[in-house]
Amino acid sequence: MSHHAIEDIYPLSPLQQGMLFHTLYAPEAGQYFLQITCTLEGQVEPAHFETAWQHVLDQHPALRTSFTWEELEEPLQVVHRAVSVQLTRQDWSHLAPEAQRRELAALLDADRQRGFALEQAPLMRLLLIRTGPRTHTFVWSCHHLLLDGWSLGLLLEECLDAYHALVRGERPARGVTRPYRDYIAWLQQQSSGQAEHFWRERLAGFASPTPLPVARATKAEGSWHGRASFNLSGETSEQLRALARTHALTPNTLFQGIWALLLSRYSGQSDVVFGTTVSGRPASLPGAQSMVGMFINTQPVRTRVDPDGHVLPYLQQLQREQAEARQYEYSSLVQIHGWSEVPRGQNLFETLLVFESFPFSHAETSPGHGVTVTDIETYDFTSYILHIDVVPGPAFTLLASYDRRQLDDATLARLLTHYARLLEELAHHPGRRLDELSMLPDAERRQVLLDWNQQRADYPFNSSIPQLIQEQVARTPDAIAVAHRDDQLTYRELNARSNRLAHPLITEGAGPDVVVALLGDRGVDFLASIVGILKAGGAYLPLDPEHPAERLAQILGQSQTPIVVVSRERRALLDAALALLPAGARPRALEIPELLERQAPVDDPPCRSHGRNLAYVIYTSGSTGAPKGAMLEHAGKINHIRGMIDFLRLGPADVMAQTASQCFDISVWQFLAPLMLGARVQILDTELTRDPARFLAELDRTGITLLEVVPSLMTAMIEQLERMDPARLPMQALHWLIPTGEVLPPALCRRWLKLYPRVPLLNAYGPTETSDDTNLYTVSQPPPDDEERVPVGYALPNLTMYILDARLRPVPVGLAGELYIGGIGVGRGYLNNPARTAASFLPDPFSALSGARFYKTGDICRYRPDGSIEFLDRADFQVKIRGFRVEPGEVESVLARHPTVRQAVVVARELPTRGKQLVAYVVPREGPARSCRGQRPRRPGGHHHPP
Repeated sequence: MSHHAIEDIYPLSPLQQGMLFHTLYAPEAGQYFLQITCTLEGQVEPAHFETAWQHVLDQHPALRTSFTWEELEEPLQVVHRAVSVQLTRQDWSHLAPEAQRRELAALLDADRQRGFALEQAPLMRLLLIRTGPRTHTFVWSCHHLLLDGWSLGLLLEECLDAYHALVRGERPARGVTRPYRDYIAWLQQQSSGQAEHFWRERLAGFASPTPLPVARATKAEGSWHGRASFNLSGETSEQLRALARTHALTPNTLFQGIWALLLSRYSGQSDVVFGTTVSGRPASLPGAQSMVGMFINTQPVRTRVDPDGHVLPYLQQLQREQAEARQYEYSSLVQIHGWSEVPRGQNLFETLLVFESFPFSHAETSPGHGVTVTDIETYDFTSYILHIDVVPGPAFTLLASYDRRQLDDATLARLLTHYARLLEELAHHPGRRLDELSMLPDAERRQVLLDWNQQRADYPFNSSIPQLIQEQVARTPDAIAVAHRDDQLTYRELNARSNRLAHPLITEGAGPDVVVALLGDRGVDFLASIVGILKAGGAYLPLDPEHPAERLAQILGQSQTPIVVVSRERRALLDAALALLPAGARPRALEIPELLERQAPVDDPPCRSHGRNLAYVIYTSGSTGAPKGAMLEHAGKINHIRGMIDFLRLGPADVMAQTASQCFDISVWQFLAPLMLGARVQILDTELTRDPARFLAELDRTGITLLEVVPSLMTAMIEQLERMDPARLPMQALHWLIPTGEVLPPALCRRWLKLYPRVPLLNAYGPTETSDDTNLYTVSQPPPDDEERVPVGYALPNLTMYILDARLRPVPVGLAGELYIGGIGVGRGYLNNPARTAASFLPDPFSALSGARFYKTGDICRYRPDGSIEFLDRADFQVKIRGFRVEPGEVESVLARHPTVRQAVVVARELPTRGKQLVAYVVPREGPARSCRGQRPRRPGGHHHPP
């Protein structure tokens, strides 16, 4: 290029440098591409219109600018002396309006895809489309490096003035405006010392961007540049303006304050940061308001949202803080980021909120130019996940630009609805506390609280489990009820044996709501003992024979059970546990053979329990080292069992594999559900599950139709099956596989369904405290490759699911919150532990039933748009290890009591072949760390030990 063709050369502003970097780094992203469309009504002379734009180009150096960076330490902007503008013309007047809209959408998208060659001026394109006898659509595209929104309005006004003069046959007036290089010179004179001090102080303690924790889009059909809008009502808009006038607030402050509130609600954080743009036109630079160029700056807004604070003081404080930041508007975002504690490589914020103040309104309402300009729309895509423009007018409009790879269209539409609802609440209730402003529209609130909790079923809740088993005995007395190895019992034989246990237990004091512990290995006598305890009216408390004596003593002491039923093989273990208890706190030990030898009657004892009596107690992990016993009633368990039977369509021909440890909650349903429908319980030894080949062979030999395992065992099974001949796979009788107790990876589903395409998976979820499974989700087709999670699905009948925030408010669809479970399945609480019960079993504020409670699960979940639920994480420190819910803190507590350990930390680690494992790190009191090896704690159960 000849130097005679160059008018000026000068550096870029810091913001321009950032824009140039992003544009060059990802040119295909279409970032910082400005596109303005509007309708011109009236008689338009295209030649005069083109001449008017040439006049504008001649007037403003910024429009004649290109950029150069090759072989330079810093990029430069080059102003060309002469640049010709070209107005492209098209005629669509012969097309129907709908066809014109389609054509325009395609044209705009193609124009954006074309982009700009930044080394060539002009970095703008003009297109005039005739759409009718007196209407045209005007498309103006340019790169944001040249202009900000305020400049767009100035230039459009100037073009219309020039056009009007040309139509009258006059020469357009030549205005006098300061060139953009004057702003660059002013900028270079500013000291960054005070700005650095201000921004360091303003952002102190903020170390990571405020997340927008909504469900991420998986696949974006079409363009990933999403656009959406929402119009506030005229009434709400006027109320917001009146509120701003009355309390000396700017409308910008209202919209920023409510956006911060929405981010706080979405993220669960009270300290939030989002981005905004500031005009960047310094008052100390004369004529800055009429200058054309790229002045705006993107800067962070940090807001602390106190839910208990009142709305107006909160907004007034925000406005004061924004006024303080105004004198440092020249600070670039790169500089501010460097002065913050947010690490390089992370954005300072993920969302951008801009209150538009383009001077377009005059052009839109002034027909004096011979044409009227209407329907002005802008397209501007940035590098942020979400960018919302608030556009003033008779009614405020919310324009959203978003990355459809990160946010899907439905999620974005809901977000705008929530923002609009909060603005409406502000307009109507400015005197309230922030916490009192509702975010959910009435329809969505009704959906998540009522519509998705409507499933009901009429089950025999007044009955008890032994009553229902006795009814089945009468129907199928000679069918096989339970089998283990070579031992089996018919329904008649199981009933007789359990009655022979029930009668002496009644004599020994068992009865309604009396907890009777049961210690023995899984087998036919173990199941007969469960049924016998239930027939005596008692609630059974299973003890794990793999637990050390210390753990058993801890549970026996805490439960205060008066009776322990024990097998002869485990009597020595029980005696060791009892020896650890004070003499006055030891329960009576009753051996199963001794009870059977009493020659008690084989007939059914009178019914001694009903639906609201206690059925069983399961001990789960506790963070202090003290386990807690969840108490469950007959009605809740009946609801679970009958709900599962109906969902799975189980019948007398089914054979259920009983694989779970007797102290794991799914063992209850595995033992008892088949007995209510005439099916068979097939008890499989724990040792089999440690040898996948033997396990699969036994499942095949026994004709299992229903198998429930944790995903880690499922993985081992699949690895064994994948080594086998696909034409000779075992388990051909299998109807259902139920993964439970751990997160089910989609990849595991794909592997299973490749092997057994006709055997669906049932992803089951449910806490012990709510009678086991509460949610079910069928996986009958391989999940897509980009599926991140398998939902836990929908609630069983007569249960309610609420996903709530920290203040027990329902969260929107797609937003994370804690799951609370209500309904018939909710247990009584924790045995002899009123404090823990009060913390986890809370009054249900959404139930119409007096005294209703729901259970605080500690599980972070979210709703999918179809009402199914996704499990995301734990809210506390619990983890699932092979299906057992474990508090690492409990293991830490026990380790710390060891004489060789000074400090211990326990974490869960995901291992490629073994799934999730607990790993303990210890600091020894003295000597090398290896002296602690092998000193594993004796109190926790087997799931704390390597398999």
